[in-house]
Amino acid sequence: MYARIKEILTRQKMGLFMLETLLQEEFTALRSRDTSRVSSLEFSIQELMRQLLNEKRLLKKTLVEGGYASLKEFVLQTEDEKQQELIGLVRAMREYEQSCAVKAEQNAELAEALADQAGKLVRFLHEKLVPKSRQTYSAKGRWRQVSTRASLVRGCL
Repeated sequence: MYARIKEILTRQKMGLFMLETLLQEEFTALRSRDTSRVSSLEFSIQELMRQLLNEKRLLKKTLVEGGYASLKEFVLQTEDEKQQELIGLVRAMREYEQSCAVKAEQNAELAEALADQAGKLVRFLHEKLVPKSRQTYSAKGRWRQVSTRASLVRGCL
């Protein structure tokens, strides 16, 4: 049972390390405004998150099958050397989780700022392109006359 739990924790630790790396790459891609790279990294991050969730579920299932309510309970009942090894893995995982949370927050803020900037640029360009005067040429190339008075039907008799 110890070996199985250690394998699961080691995979989780390595997965969190990979997540941290992917988040750093995403930040770099966001800063360079490489949208295709950002989208491919986002898919990788989502898949890795799914795998990490599956590992957590497997750990919980393994602990329950072994008769333990939590990982803490299992760790407290192991031998000293093995106990220290498991504690080290859990500490490393927590550090990676904290680092990933900080990087994910940075990426979210940067992505939101870039989206806001792009929206403002689109509004600015739209304001500059739309004519201020309604009296312009129509799509057919004729001078469009805009009536200033309200009417339901307009035509010739």
